[in-house]
Amino acid sequence: MTQMILNIENPDIIPSLRKVLGQLKGVSVAKTSRTKPVKSGKEQIMQDIKDAYTEVLEADKTGKELPSIDNLFKELGDR
Repeated sequence: MTQMILNIENPDIIPSLRKVLGQLKGVSVAKTSRTKPVKSGKEQIMQDIKDAYTEVLEADKTGKELPSIDNLFKELGDR
């Protein structure tokens, strides 16, 4: 048996697509699953900056000590 994986950006067409594919002889639709969209490098960096900013604000409110900037750069370099 051969399998084909389809990536569908518009989830609204999935029911229709399942119907159409189900009408083809020898074709069955096993399951449908959602995955998180993959972020581009720039989007991931922006998200990391937002997360870090939120962490700094939270640490400032609670008095939590944050790692040094050198450790931060080392951690970012290990990714």
